Amino acid sequence: VLEGVDLDLRAGEILGVAGLVGSGRTELARAIFGADSIAAGTITLDGKPIAPDTPADAIKLGIGLVPEDRKHQAIFAALGILNNFSIAALGRYSNAAGFMAERREREALASYRKTLSIRMASPEQAIEGLSGGNQQKVILARWLARDPKVLIVDEPTRGVDVGAKAEVHQILVQLAARGIAIMMISSELPEVLAVSDRIVTMRRGRITGEMPGIEATEERLM
Repeated sequence: VLEGVDLDLRAGEILGVAGLVGSGRTELARAIFGADSIAAGTITLDGKPIAPDTPADAIKLGIGLVPEDRKHQAIFAALGILNNFSIAALGRYSNAAGFMAERREREALASYRKTLSIRMASPEQAIEGLSGGNQQKVILARWLARDPKVLIVDEPTRGVDVGAKAEVHQILVQLAARGIAIMMISSELPEVLAVSDRIVTMRRGRITGEMPGIEATEERLM
């Protein structure tokens, strides 16, 4: 349960959200994304109140979410990489008759494959055959194809190797440089410290602290 949560997320920054499991971090992400209802309070985007009742509402408003449970909540194991990539932006790759324009779809994936260094055999490859890091890159590409204003990433490097972790961090930094507002939730304090411009801590559904990333240490975040 969230209580009295008051925070700002600015364009072009990475806001790190630190706290123990059960502190309310994921609940905050789900509320902003319209996955959980808000009993009271207001969310504003670009200075205007918004009320996303469903994830579909949030997506239309320019909000994306990379969930903590990648295997069960983010990838579609029965589909190939191409379909996993395009599923959140189907309208952008459809022709006037509403049919998928496969060429546009493939060109977009090829572009993100290069930009994000996605290692895959072909667009038809089963996504579950990719490493955890490359699966996460496909999910990030999926949201980037929608040009989001806000991107929430929950435990973005869970289940990926050290090399891929550094790549994901670099991608997040690059996205913030493009003006995307990024909220990064992580249980790993070194990760929060490495990439966050600003950090808030949560406990029992409340914001308990805030500091610039440059001033933060593990001791201050504990």
